[in-house]
Amino acid sequence: MEKNKTGKYLKYAIGEIVLVVIGILIALQINNWNETQKGKMKATAILKAIRSDMVKDLERIEDLKPYWGEEILYFKKVFPSYKYPIDIENIVDLDTINQVNYSTLFDYDAPFRSNTSAFDAMIADGNSELITNDSLFINIQEFYTFNVPTNESLFEILRQRSSDLNYKYAHLITYKPYENVSDLTDEYLIADLNIYFRSKNFYYWRTFIINRKSLLGIINQIDKELEQ
Repeated sequence: MEKNKTGKYLKYAIGEIVLVVIGILIALQINNWNETQKGKMKATAILKAIRSDMVKDLERIEDLKPYWGEEILYFKKVFPSYKYPIDIENIVDLDTINQVNYSTLFDYDAPFRSNTSAFDAMIADGNSELITNDSLFINIQEFYTFNVPTNESLFEILRQRSSDLNYKYAHLITYKPYENVSDLTDEYLIADLNIYFRSKNFYYWRTFIINRKSLLGIINQIDKELEQ
């Protein structure tokens, strides 16, 4: 009798243990599923925020592009053989440009500043691993860690060169202003401007062509990721 009771109790205890283990496993699975869903929701929010920043960047690029393009085309009147990005060909009619002042040649337009708040927040919070699409993450990271600082460095170069030109030719600006493009004949000035506008050219290409292409590509990737 005692042995029979012991066997029943043992079977009952084993059954209880099995049920408890199964319950724990189910609870863990539910918890993991919940955590995965939370991670997906957070990743979606991050991608939407980055996308929003990138759309603002595109809008800023479209706003600034005509002004930078016009400045580059102005120099074409001074230096006819100057090569400029084909992308800006139709921004302004060169034949209508007769008067170009020193400020147009020496100065620079407003810089393009990329919106990085969403990306910076993702990195600061340690949430970069939530973007599980490796290709998408690499492209986002490359844009913010290479394209953006490169663009800012190029603008600083332009700012410094503009300052140098204004200082070097201060006497011309003050005492020998000109009204027409044909009046600008100083070979040294034209040579310096040629170097300066090649830098402007490169800035325009990096900012309004390369960055724009990168942004459109990443936004397209994000949209596809969000559809899944």
